[in-house]
Amino acid sequence: MEIVLAIDQGTTGSQAALFDASTLALISNAKVEHPQHYPSAGFVEHDLNQIWKSVQTAFEQAVAKSGLTPSTVQKSLLCVGVTNQRETVCAWDRASGEPLCRAIVWQDRRSADACERISKMSAERKYIEDTTGLVVDPYFSATKMQWLLTENAAVKACASAGQLALGTIDSFLMHRLSGGGQFISDHSNASRTMLYSLDKNCFDPSLCQFFGVPLHCLPELVPSSGALAACRGVSFLPDGLPITGCLGDQQASLFGHGVVTAGSGKITFGTGSFLLAAVDQRPAQLPHGLLCSVAFHDGKKARLCVEGSAFIAAAALQYLRDQFGWFSDSAESEALAASVERMPDLWVIPAFAGLGAPFWNPHARASILGLSLGTRKEHVIRATLEAIAFQNVALASLMSTAVGQPILNWGVDGGASNNNLLMQFQADVLQANLNRPAHSEITALGAAMAALATHGLATYGTVPPRLDPKSTTREFQPTFSAQEAQRLVSEWEKAAANINEFYSRPHAVERAS
Repeated sequence: MEIVLAIDQGTTGSQAALFDASTLALISNAKVEHPQHYPSAGFVEHDLNQIWKSVQTAFEQAVAKSGLTPSTVQKSLLCVGVTNQRETVCAWDRASGEPLCRAIVWQDRRSADACERISKMSAERKYIEDTTGLVVDPYFSATKMQWLLTENAAVKACASAGQLALGTIDSFLMHRLSGGGQFISDHSNASRTMLYSLDKNCFDPSLCQFFGVPLHCLPELVPSSGALAACRGVSFLPDGLPITGCLGDQQASLFGHGVVTAGSGKITFGTGSFLLAAVDQRPAQLPHGLLCSVAFHDGKKARLCVEGSAFIAAAALQYLRDQFGWFSDSAESEALAASVERMPDLWVIPAFAGLGAPFWNPHARASILGLSLGTRKEHVIRATLEAIAFQNVALASLMSTAVGQPILNWGVDGGASNNNLLMQFQADVLQANLNRPAHSEITALGAAMAALATHGLATYGTVPPRLDPKSTTREFQPTFSAQEAQRLVSEWEKAAANINEFYSRPHAVERAS
């Protein structure tokens, strides 16, 4: 048996998954959490050495769970695929490989003021949006890089010395895995930096100059699949093991679902909620708040996708777990939520990292509306689950407009997709069918498939055999009427609009900044 290793480096932890290269069956996987660091309001950071340690530990645990000996796994490894949280910015010394600071996470809002200033510069804003397919928001990498280059002395000094490596998580992992031999990033990750031209498939020199990011500090761009690098000097992997796949996590999920035609899409219920649909060509006009990015680059051309993002999904449940101790895991949260009827006037707006589409308000804050003396923790948990679903409805509607037809079938994945109450409510308010594969590790599967594509063992756009809907998926169909779904969605959107309006007032913006 030949084995492909998928490294899935996410916001709250790292996963290592071992797949049978011939059948794409999941042999074993393990996930290891790493700490989140919040040095001040709106700041979210990761320690890169802690991330690297979590990758190693996850691999060792996956091997231990596989039922195979470590030596057998080492000898059977065919290749590695990497997928990762996107937009998060890493800075390290290219010579030593050591981080210069903590990574600035995609959820971080420290550059909100800079983005607001840019948004008021109509010509510059239009150029950014037309070139990158993104909106001006601190979510993306460019203003995080700009902040490091102006505010961090170690980063500035390293840049002046010509040794700075400034990239996303994939580029850091590739550098570490290759023993410092490769400083590279694939196009799907690069297209999320707000420095990348969708038309030219490269970093745009004008944008790099505008944000003050030297081109020589950025990684070389490579295809999503191919002979990208090889492991060197990694204690837990053999030297020479080819690294043949690299994709941003949401694009990897799209690959894993085999979604490449209009009329279908995928939703990942992870830390945030991410809706993607493939498009044959870049839409001439994107509805407000939607994004266009590279889905996959085969070395010759880029395939594109449209995307809508809600910054917070499962992270809202994690907040209730960690801050209040109301439950210990997702299964318990589902049971607690299912033990009560929904409270008609209780609404949760999970804007812990601002509001995404269609509001794009980085100053908004999470809120609970409609508390009464009869409200119990179970009601709040249920309303939080419902809020995750409500956020996705507006995004799905915008995406249907972008692709030119309703999207009535969605593949779902991510840890929170295992919550049956959430999945049924999502189908109800979305008025669409949800298909959940037998296991939720579709992001890791997509990374494995990207790695195997260069070996001729997987093809972009082909659903792998083990994801045959007849045998391995559970389908959730709407049980609400269209009228009932619309009523609930409208009421939640009014609540969200009120929060957006409050945090758009000058005094609220000033406090949030």
